[in-house]
Amino acid sequence: MRLFARKVSPLAPAPVEAPPSFKLPQTSATESAMRIPGLAKRRFRCRWLGLDIGSSAVKVVELSRVDESYRVEAFAIEPMPAGSVVAGNISDARTVGEAIRRACRRAGVKPKKVCAGIRNSAVITKTLEMDATLDDRQMEAEVTREAGRHIPFPMEDVVIDFEPMHLSARDPSKIDVLLVACRVEHVAQRLEAAEVAGLDLDVVDVESHGAHHAVVQTAGSITPVALAHIGATTTTVMLVNGDSAVTREEPFGLWADWSGGAADSPPPGRAIEASAVDPLLALLARLLRLVLLASQSESVDRLLLAGGGAAIPGLAEGAAERLGVPVEIANAFHGMTVSPRADRETLAELAPALFTASGLAARGLAEIRT
Repeated sequence: MRLFARKVSPLAPAPVEAPPSFKLPQTSATESAMRIPGLAKRRFRCRWLGLDIGSSAVKVVELSRVDESYRVEAFAIEPMPAGSVVAGNISDARTVGEAIRRACRRAGVKPKKVCAGIRNSAVITKTLEMDATLDDRQMEAEVTREAGRHIPFPMEDVVIDFEPMHLSARDPSKIDVLLVACRVEHVAQRLEAAEVAGLDLDVVDVESHGAHHAVVQTAGSITPVALAHIGATTTTVMLVNGDSAVTREEPFGLWADWSGGAADSPPPGRAIEASAVDPLLALLARLLRLVLLASQSESVDRLLLAGGGAAIPGLAEGAAERLGVPVEIANAFHGMTVSPRADRETLAELAPALFTASGLAARGLAEIRT
């Protein structure tokens, strides 16, 4: 589910429509490509940059795709001063924008397509039940009217998007429609930071949607799977079961007083005391129970650890013992090819911290069918 499709604009809601197939005009180049095997794939490889703006660092991942094959083109993590982003809100757009610029320079990319993430807590979601016979224009008008009843802010202060999902289980003549709304200021903050960095945002998506996409990429058809993202100041647990996902997050981090670093994890030599890890394990157990209850699931196949905190020595083993489920370090790049200019060893080391950025890049690629 994308939050805002096409070019992001805080001035009006963007209606959702089925992603169009990507068709190239019949030119001499495309005619030649059809005659020469493999030329079309090399010439028309599409690239998207996933932009994850965290509390302590900016993470960027550029992915490309041909058919269903993904390739990692570039990646980087750039630290930011403490206070640049607080609880998902960008308080200093210029500082964040400069960090984005440095991250892109470090990665060696000049992206033309960018998908940025927005904090889950900044988004309001609601499932609406509507007449299944409505056409796109009628549904857009109806969703806009309904949004005014469910969103506790003036409509001129929010941006909305929606997506028809499936027929209602209660009434087959109705369809469930997912409404997503966000305050304009949250989108404007990201637009301003991107402008400082010299980028244009094409899509702004909810971070959990990007993480959901990355979980599916990692776990394949094995569900339900839980993801625990341990950031500098916030810990989030998500339960993914097919197309559905339930998320719970709390402002809890192991290094809330730390100003950031290369992998969104503590600087070398800074030990993680058991007194800090034990509360984290207790929190993971509680959040996992909450998402299981909310999704009406009894168990999970496995738990994936992402974020900078996933690299804490012994955390995976401790979580497996405490929670009673298999625990793995998340790697959304598993099965992807890697560009020769991207360092495989560093990519593997930073994979947990780059998990959401990778999912956002894949969400961008999902907007185009190559």
